[in-house]
Amino acid sequence: MEKAQRALGGAATDLREDLARSGTMPIRSGHLQNAATRVWLGDLRRNRAAVVSDTVYARRKYFNPQFEFNRGVNAMAGGRWFDPYISGGKRGLVRDKFVARLRDAVKS
Repeated sequence: MEKAQRALGGAATDLREDLARSGTMPIRSGHLQNAATRVWLGDLRRNRAAVVSDTVYARRKYFNPQFEFNRGVNAMAGGRWFDPYISGGKRGLVRDKFVARLRDAVKS
């Protein structure tokens, strides 16, 4: 069970890193993408991990893709930056990362 929990935490970290590399989060100062978005591992015993953004404006930016986003730093900046991981081209990324990390953990 401990190996699965570590694999889950690692997969959540991989998601957060891929999100930052994808250049889809809006950036003015970089705070939302870099400091305010983190991996939450507070409930691994129940197989729960999350990538959260803990700013007052994150929800407003995420759910209102009609805003005019500054694309100077992130060319693909806009709202709903998790959509590719939920129903788009990166839909299997978290599962694949989890499986790979779990396989590695079981081998060692």
